[in-house]
Amino acid sequence: MKNWVSTSEKSSFLKWFLQQYQLKHKDARMLLEYIINNHHILENLSITETVPKNERTILISSMQSDKPGFVYYNQKRTTEDVSKALGDLMSNPSDKLNLKLHFYGKQSNHRYLQLVESDTNYFVRYKQFKEYEKETKLIIEKALVDQEINKVRQQIDEALDQNDKQLFNKLVERLQELKDLQ
Repeated sequence: MKNWVSTSEKSSFLKWFLQQYQLKHKDARMLLEYIINNHHILENLSITETVPKNERTILISSMQSDKPGFVYYNQKRTTEDVSKALGDLMSNPSDKLNLKLHFYGKQSNHRYLQLVESDTNYFVRYKQFKEYEKETKLIIEKALVDQEINKVRQQIDEALDQNDKQLFNKLVERLQELKDLQ
């Protein structure tokens, strides 16, 4: 399962990327610097190897890449105008954003590979979440049963103190039912 990536890790990598590579589209540098300096955008930024359909995605390439220098996908619209992407980021800083980078050596760059989210990751995360959800429900149910058992035991003690045989028998039956749930 893919680990959570902090905003500082994303920021650190993007700063390193800007220091190491010259970009095909000069305004793309300004856009990446804007992203680095805006925590809300970094929080919702996913570095990806695919262009998910109907999601905001920015594609940026270094000079060594044979891919386009800059492309911005926003739902069904595509543009190579950095100012439109920047305007959209300024208007919607907390919306999900994907970033796809093309640069020489990215497949062997461990810093980059740690940040990348693949399509299979979404499925793996969902599956893992469902497993955690089941485990959490079981733990909560067990805790509630244990709490109820303790409450019934206290009531049994009180019934004994009050010499209430009928209530005592009723509470003992309830205690047995709860123990069977464990």
